[in-house]
Order: sequence, then structure tokens, then C-alpha cells
Amino acid sequence: MTRTIAIISGLLLCAYPFRMKAQYSQLDLPRESQAATVTQRIGTTDITVHYSRPSVKGRAVWGEIVPYGEIWRMGANENSTLTCTDPITIEGQTIAAGTYGIHAIPQKDKWTIILSTDHTAWGSYFYKKEMDAARFDVTPRACSMTEQVTYDFTDVTKDATTLVLRWEKLEVPMRISVDVHGLIVAGLDAQLRGLGAFGWETWYEAAHYCHEEKIAPEKAMAWVDRSIARQPNFENQTLKATMLEEQGKTAEAAALRKSMIEGATNAQLNTYAYQLANQGKLDEAVKMFELNVKRHPQDPNAHDSLGEGYMMAGNNAAAIKSFKKSLGMNPPANVKANSIRCLKKLGVDTSAWEG
Repeated sequence: MTRTIAIISGLLLCAYPFRMKAQYSQLDLPRESQAATVTQRIGTTDITVHYSRPSVKGRAVWGEIVPYGEIWRMGANENSTLTCTDPITIEGQTIAAGTYGIHAIPQKDKWTIILSTDHTAWGSYFYKKEMDAARFDVTPRACSMTEQVTYDFTDVTKDATTLVLRWEKLEVPMRISVDVHGLIVAGLDAQLRGLGAFGWETWYEAAHYCHEEKIAPEKAMAWVDRSIARQPNFENQTLKATMLEEQGKTAEAAALRKSMIEGATNAQLNTYAYQLANQGKLDEAVKMFELNVKRHPQDPNAHDSLGEGYMMAGNNAAAIKSFKKSLGMNPPANVKANSIRCLKKLGVDTSAWEG
């Protein structure tokens, strides 16, 4: 009996190290190469890279830790992954929305990047070429010392960015672009079937976006018409009038502007005048500022705004008169401060209003 127990004990001791190692690897414990995530939004598309970060630790990386000509996981531990919420184009290769494992075949002067539909494997040990979603070549370049593997999004524009992997003294750039306009227009059709479609605002916002971005003009006109049908107001009618003018329909635009100006509130008319000024239409802007003062002669802000209109048009004498008129009406603090600031620019002594 004693001999049997001794034999069993010996067998357990022999198995113990292996069993402990296997159990340890299954636990959620801190890792030396810690996980990281970086995300960049382009338009309404989120692009996310999840990876683990090995360190250099004074070792030779390229050609040694990462051999040339062999598939590398572009990080540590499980697959490094790239996730995009919409289709994207990466170095000329279009990929669908989804999650992809990132691999690379490094060479001294060229890297082949591989995006695999299999993104759940451990490292690159189970990589299969038939699972490739895209392959493309990029050129590595020198960079400052980077101790841990780092992914970053650089050169961000409204429809593109560059995903860069950095490690040791090397970086690998990958240019990504997104069809932002196409996605937005397609997405708006769906959004405009929601609860917000019963109000005027969503139709106006959709039309305004397309007009500002100079895309889908026919849809934009249809959408602004839907907005006006829900509730005609200064905002949507101003947009339609502008769009009509751009189409050469000046008489129709003029009639619409006349109608909307007649029904404009103090704030709407004031805002419209500033819009005209920002467009360089100073004569028209001054006329709107003057009309607002005529309609609201007791409003100090209307006189202050008229003064700014005159300043922009170069009529300093009239501007000074308007600012003084505003200051004589006990204006709110912000309006008073603006009138004083403008008078100082015009060389007027403002001590009488600053006591």
C-alpha cells in the first residue's frame, strides 16, 4: 500500500508542472504584452485596431525577432484585428464591413499586408491563404525609436486616414479611404423613414448637408421641399431660394425670398443679414440690417448689428451713429461690449460708456 501511494505521488509530481502551466494559461491574468485598442472615425465610419504590444527590450527586431519572409501577426498573442463598421478601401483594396485578422510578410524594402477573414486565431500560426480578404504591398520607412508596438491613425481628412504600425525604428503606413458621401446619402434614405421624418428639421438637415457638400442635388431639392411641406420657415425657405439661384431660377428664388423676408422674425432677419455679409453680398446685407431696424426700432441689438453691417461695407460714419444709438438704449452687457469694441476700432472715445 505504501509503495502504491509513493508511485502515485511520483506520477503526480511529474505531471504537476505541465498541469500548472496549462491551468495558468487559461486564467485572466496580466500579460507582458498588454492589449491596446485605437479607433478613428472617418465620416460616420469607425475603424478600430485591437492588438497586443510586445516590447523591444534591447533586442534586434527586424530579421531576428520578426524574421523576413515569414508571416507575422503584427503584434503579440491573439490576432491583431482591424474592424470597420462600413466598407473601406485600404491601399486600393476594397473590403466589406467586418473584422479582419492583420498579418504581414516583412521584407527589408517591402511588406505584404494581409487581411484575413479568420480573425479569432492565435497569432499567425493558423493562417490560411484561402481566408485572405485582401493583400497589398506597402513600403516601410524609418521612424524614431518606439519601444512597444504602436498603431496610430495619422493624416486624417474628412474621407481618409493613414493607419501606421510603429515598432523599434521602423514604421509601416497603410492608406485608408471611405466613401463618406456615398454612405451618408444611402444612410439618409433610411434615417428619413424614422420618427424624425414627421418634423421639418430632419428633411432640412439632410438637404443642407448635401447642399454644403455639393452632392445629390436632386435629392437635396426633394428633401428641402419635404421640409417646407412639413413647416415652411425662414431656414428651409432660405436654403431653397439659394438652391434655386444656383440653378438659374432667379425669378422663382426672388419671389421665395420676398415671401420669407416678409414673415421673418427679428432674430431670423438678423441672422440672414449676417449670412449675406459672410457671402460677400454686403449691399444686400446692409438692406436687411436696415429693414430689421425699421421693424424693431427699440431693439439695441438691431442697431448694433446694423453698425457692424455699415462697418463691413466701409460706411464708418453711419456705423458710429448706429453704435451710439445702441449704447443710448441701455443694451444688454454683451451688446454694449460689442458696440464699445467696434467704436474703439473706429477711433471713437468710448469713456462715456465705460464709467
